[in-house]
Amino acid sequence: MTESHQPTALAAGSSPVASDPPSSAGSSQQGNGSTQKSSGSDGGRTTSARTLSDLKDKIGSAQEVVKTKYRVVSESTDDYVHEAPWKAVTMALIGGLIIGMLARR
Repeated sequence: MTESHQPTALAAGSSPVASDPPSSAGSSQQGNGSTQKSSGSDGGRTTSARTLSDLKDKIGSAQEVVKTKYRVVSESTDDYVHEAPWKAVTMALIGGLIIGMLARR
């Protein structure tokens, strides 16, 4: 039986480097194993860098979505308050009353 020479400690979120296919010649695998170890850490770094870059892109696009939704809600709330100020004041008063009653318990 042959064992692959994979690093045991992997960074969180990174995938292991593809292992060599099983070979019947043990001596040829040992030569490939030392080459794989040195390129494996470089491959892990590039995989980690790629994962980090993808994560930054996802966070950036999620931030843009949140900003857009915030603007929409803020504008619609502002419009509602300008159209019906007494309704807005009444709802705020009722909300404060409910929160006050719950806090008193």
